[in-house]
Amino acid sequence: MASVAIIHNHPIHYQHLLFAELASKGMDFEVLFTAESSGARIGGLPPGKPEYRYSIGHAGHYESAPWSSSARYVWQALNRIRPRVVIVSGWADSAAWTGWLWANSHKAGRILWAESNIFDHPRRAWAELPKRLFVSRYDLAHVYGTSNSEYLEKLGMPHEKIRTKRAAVDAALFLGGMAAPGAKSGAIRLLYCGRLSPEKNLEMLLHAFAGLRQNLESPRMLLKFVGHGPQGDSLRKLADDLGCEGTVEFAGSAPQTALPRIFGDSDVLVLPSRSEPWGLVVTEAMLTGLPVAVSNQCGCAADLVKPETGWIFSPDNEAALTRLLAGIADTPREILEEMGRRGRSLASEYSVENCAKAVLDMVNGLLHVSSGEALVVSEGN
Repeated sequence: MASVAIIHNHPIHYQHLLFAELASKGMDFEVLFTAESSGARIGGLPPGKPEYRYSIGHAGHYESAPWSSSARYVWQALNRIRPRVVIVSGWADSAAWTGWLWANSHKAGRILWAESNIFDHPRRAWAELPKRLFVSRYDLAHVYGTSNSEYLEKLGMPHEKIRTKRAAVDAALFLGGMAAPGAKSGAIRLLYCGRLSPEKNLEMLLHAFAGLRQNLESPRMLLKFVGHGPQGDSLRKLADDLGCEGTVEFAGSAPQTALPRIFGDSDVLVLPSRSEPWGLVVTEAMLTGLPVAVSNQCGCAADLVKPETGWIFSPDNEAALTRLLAGIADTPREILEEMGRRGRSLASEYSVENCAKAVLDMVNGLLHVSSGEALVVSEGN
């Protein structure tokens, strides 16, 4: 038995941190993972025994989990748990819709965790109708930021029911990665960190970078890719074809614990995605003191990227990105470092602790409405 059930697609490191924080604050919950892993993302349960209760519906990748068995697993698990509040992550699979149906039929409190933006994909009116029904039956929603909130409002959820800043990151880990002022020298080091896949728009980034006019023996800017993905080989070939030898590096993937050092060795993070619900890597980089250059199709752009913390650009305008990179390459490092310090303060608001407090406040509010008393305690209440 648990007061709260959380339905989630598969284990991932930043959600584990949130779940562990919720458990440490006394929230009585169980996580129902649709699958044990994902073929598209590095994740999985942490070493040792997690600090929270969980079960797993499919012993394999999330992408291969049968819809019928996922629905059956969630329904049976909720019947076992009998939660008073159900938190559902998204609406894209049968597990989410099963949780929605169970919560409605059993009159449990309902919280939606949503990550989508209006600009993620082409939106068609007929396809939005089921989402409107789905969203209409939730008591509250918790989203990453402004663009996610705007999409839910477009689907019919009142603004006052939506909380933001669910994009929790390991602030303690990344705050320690900031380089000392004046410690860097030489060419400006531009960093991309993430999957090497089509939606990240990395071919355009390479073309824009190759358009910089610079002496390859003494370049103004270097570009480093950290990550892996289906485009790895083709991007390496493209960099060679564009004549970027010596200025572009493909460093492969890196564990989460190595990222603060990688960020600390860089000057600016770039995220050129054509579709990005939020962009957690931007928050992480800002915590280490990096200014950021972010596509306007990234959900975080509206909340994190200001003139004093970075730059926003179109993912469809290669020439404009080349001009932006040229301007960054000519920016004195002390100005970049000042932008990084300002961004660090803003990104600190997205800590796991702050996210957990918001979740606890929402759960407490629903439990109080149904029973007249809260069953979990949130610090600061």
